Amino acid sequence: LIQTDAAINSGNSGGPLVNSYGQVIGINSAKMSSTYSTSGSASVEGLGFAIPMTQAQTIIDDLINYGYVTGRPQIGISVSNVDEYTATLYNMPIGVYVRSVTPNRDLDATREAAEKAGIQAGDIIIGVNGESVSTDDELNKKKDEHNAGDTITLNISRNGADINIDVTLEEVTQGDQIFGGSESTQN
Repeated sequence: LIQTDAAINSGNSGGPLVNSYGQVIGINSAKMSSTYSTSGSASVEGLGFAIPMTQAQTIIDDLINYGYVTGRPQIGISVSNVDEYTATLYNMPIGVYVRSVTPNRDLDATREAAEKAGIQAGDIIIGVNGESVSTDDELNKKKDEHNAGDTITLNISRNGADINIDVTLEEVTQGDQIFGGSESTQN
C-alpha cells in the first residue's frame, strides 16, 4: 500500500490518489484516525492508504477486457464450518463441510474442479496440502495462495475415513460471480 497524508474522508475509498501532476497513482482503500478529548471532542486524521496503480492496473484491465478478474481459483463447492460443538454433537471432525458440489456450469459440459476430482456433498475438508484447515476462511486462504490451473491436495474425511483428493483449480468467471459465486461460502 501507499501511505499518504492526503485527506481521505469517509466514503472516499475507491477514489483516486493523485500526485502533484494530476496523475492517478493509487486507489484510496483505508484511513486511520484517532479521536481524543482533552478540552472537548476532536478528531485527528492520521494515515491514509492507497493501492498502487501498478497493482490495480491488471485488475482494471481484466474488468475492462473480460468483465471479471481472470486467474482467480475456485474449487466449485458450497461449504459451511464444522465447529467444535457441532463436531462433538454429530461425532465428526472439525473442518469444512461440503454442502454441495457445483454442477456443470457451461453448455459445453465443462465440469467444476470438485466434480471432476470426485468430491462429494457430505465430505469434510480437514486439510489442504497436508496442513489442517478448520474454517472456510482458512480453506479460502490456502486456495488463494494458488492460481487457476494449479493442483492442490484436499485432505478429506468421508464416512469416517481420511482420504486425499487432488483437485485442479478452475478459474472464477463472470458467470460464477453473478450466479452464486460468493467466496465466503462458495470455494
